[in-house]
Amino acid sequence: MINTMKSKYSLYLITAVLSVLFSCSRNLDNYPAPDSRIYGSILNEATGEPVPSEEPNGFRIRLMAEAYGDATPIDFWGKADGSFQNTKVFTGTYRVVPIEGAFLPPDTQQVKISGSTEVNFKVTPFLSINASAKAGSKTIITEYTISRSTIADKIIVCKSLMATYPTLSNTVFDKAITHNLSAIDDNSVLSTHFKDTIPDVQSGTYYVRITAATNNALNKYNYSTVMKVEVP
Repeated sequence: MINTMKSKYSLYLITAVLSVLFSCSRNLDNYPAPDSRIYGSILNEATGEPVPSEEPNGFRIRLMAEAYGDATPIDFWGKADGSFQNTKVFTGTYRVVPIEGAFLPPDTQQVKISGSTEVNFKVTPFLSINASAKAGSKTIITEYTISRSTIADKIIVCKSLMATYPTLSNTVFDKAITHNLSAIDDNSVLSTHFKDTIPDVQSGTYYVRITAATNNALNKYNYSTVMKVEVP
């Protein structure tokens, strides 16, 4: 009889504990979901134009919530056209800064994120590229110049990239023409009008962009915009 009563008591106790745990779990699940959005662009400080990048591995945006001190920051990737967006942010005040891009680190901004909030950053890219591309006879011809507003690391490489998709980058492309600039004086590089001819291109639609890099610690590349070329 005593054993039976003990068994019933144990069963009641286990049931009570499980009920409490289930209730706590339901309460935890009732926290509100992220209800705000942050968006914007990385802009060239000299021109005001977006700074082209790659996606992913181009640059990230870091959010640091003021209310949580040294809590783990929220990082997310920017886009190839220099814009960024995160639609899953809790309303609040954040310190926001772009990181790990092919530009000098900008100042951190304090931003009140509520609803849909825009924030833009003016940065100094390591390099800027002015480029054009056109179809030839079973070829694609690129012309471009490289410039910069601040002297920094040595310019080491530039490339003409071609692909059948618009998301091409230094590591994702179909064809490339590469110039090793490590042994060439930077002043000579900056005064050169580059012209590349990508051979053996069949009829079709192609995407082209120019990329160049300095000897920077993160091995980041700067880019031109993506250009669409129709080869007859």
